[in-house]
Amino acid sequence: MLTVHGLDEFPEGGPGSALALGTFDGLHLGHQTVIGEAVARARGGLRSVVVTFEPHPLEVLRPSPEPVLLTTLDERLPLLARLGVDLTVVLRFDLAFSQTPAEVWLNEVLGRRFGARAVYAGSSYTFGHRREGTAARVAEWGRARGVEVHLVPAVLVRGEPVSSSRIRSALREGLVDEAAQLLGRDYGVSGQVVPGQGRGRTLGYPTANLHPASPRKILPARGVYATIAAVRGRRYGGATNIGFRPTFGGTQLSVETFLLEFDGDLAGEEMRVEFVGRIRAERAFPTPEALARQIGDDLTRVRELLAGAQPGIIR
Repeated sequence: MLTVHGLDEFPEGGPGSALALGTFDGLHLGHQTVIGEAVARARGGLRSVVVTFEPHPLEVLRPSPEPVLLTTLDERLPLLARLGVDLTVVLRFDLAFSQTPAEVWLNEVLGRRFGARAVYAGSSYTFGHRREGTAARVAEWGRARGVEVHLVPAVLVRGEPVSSSRIRSALREGLVDEAAQLLGRDYGVSGQVVPGQGRGRTLGYPTANLHPASPRKILPARGVYATIAAVRGRRYGGATNIGFRPTFGGTQLSVETFLLEFDGDLAGEEMRVEFVGRIRAERAFPTPEALARQIGDDLTRVRELLAGAQPGIIR
């Protein structure tokens, strides 16, 4: 897959485009359907093109100290490649870009620059200054220009549309199994393993302390989770605690993973943690010994949850 940054890098000439439009944060089941239809249409002699934004429009238009990202750009691009996309255009989203008139987006960008022959978008797609552009307006533009426009209905899970906001809500409640159903894969966080305080080792459960690669990415709610950790080319079952270490009076949020069937130092290694299921909420224990007993119980539950996970996991 070719990736270009900005409109000026879009290759001139070549076949027309089957465009998939959206922010595509998360690349959930709904996004996969929109993109999959564009990829399938491109097999008729077009080039499949996905347009995505960096940073996320929410971070510009409604900034908040609370993270909103489900996928960083570094995570999004490999997922798009796996979907068979020919070309991804990454557009920088800022206040100036947000004021692009709808007609400019349609005529100058989609029509002239991208050479749109077919356009795929969710039925709730909006664009342009103050969201003056709607999916219906894209369809009207397509009819006038002879461009196919396909407004893809929302994918439903348990009777409700799949959406990035629904996934964010699930993660903030610790419902990582629900998030996985909507994403079509386990939610994951990547980063570097950094030295910790050694509390886990004194309890008999040494942990790898993950420093997430991006502070803009959502972490699941505080608590203990059954996870799969990918590190050094292998995948290990594990138990991950997200929290402040209240038993020890901690004040810094940490992401600590005890890897099953692993003994060694991972400091400095890149690691990805994928969340399979929640074990319990974070809470303080009266003594370190009481915490150690609870960890033993937690690991029994972790092994039960991971028993049905993907093959090839060391657990």
